[in-house]
Amino acid sequence: MKTILEISIVGNGNVGSHLAHALKEAGINVTTILNSSDSLEQLPNDQLVLLCIPDDTIAEIISNIDESCPIAYTSGSVELNSLPSRKDIGVFYPLQTFSKERSIDVSTVPFFIEANSEIFGQALHALATQIAKEVSFANSAERKKMHLAAVWVNNFTNHILHIAQSYCTQEEVDFNHLRPLLKETIKKLEDLSPRDAQTGPARRGDLAIIEQHLHQLEGTEKELYKLLSENIIKTYSTDEKL
Repeated sequence: MKTILEISIVGNGNVGSHLAHALKEAGINVTTILNSSDSLEQLPNDQLVLLCIPDDTIAEIISNIDESCPIAYTSGSVELNSLPSRKDIGVFYPLQTFSKERSIDVSTVPFFIEANSEIFGQALHALATQIAKEVSFANSAERKKMHLAAVWVNNFTNHILHIAQSYCTQEEVDFNHLRPLLKETIKKLEDLSPRDAQTGPARRGDLAIIEQHLHQLEGTEKELYKLLSENIIKTYSTDEKL
């Protein structure tokens, strides 16, 4: 397959908007950008189509794109062999959280490539190296594992921060006082493993403080605190420092 110089993008949300900008900056001609609700007949033939759309719509959209178009999608969890068969189909997965409201340097984002042929895979890999410094091949099983780990790192962490902010608002405590703590929590992982970086009452096995905290909570948040504390205690139960 020839070097990819022109592409179309379906999906102009968080991922699509960032990739479109990065590709244009790299000199790639992004000829068409469609929302998933737009007519796919607007897509040029014989040109790579990059799908930046929800996982549950990928198969249907692929089925409605002209057979002359190579296709790559950006999902971390959809298996390649679960999709309609085509001559050229692959994965162009950026491992990052994207929001339209925040600009991201895409060159720092790891990309994972998979394809149904070595030639198409190499073409996607070459395309990714034009916008990113770290590009790797990963099969569907490897990519799904990485995506699950990413959900723990980003989605669940962010939701816990949302719970903390909601608690602060409810209790009239300034959430901004926690920002230095959050920054240090992430920064010290540059020098320590998450296991070695763990602190707090559950890490110390301080059951009295944990019980106090549980009395301050209710509902799902209480159950979540309890489950996390129990898991941390179990993790360090054989540690002599506990």
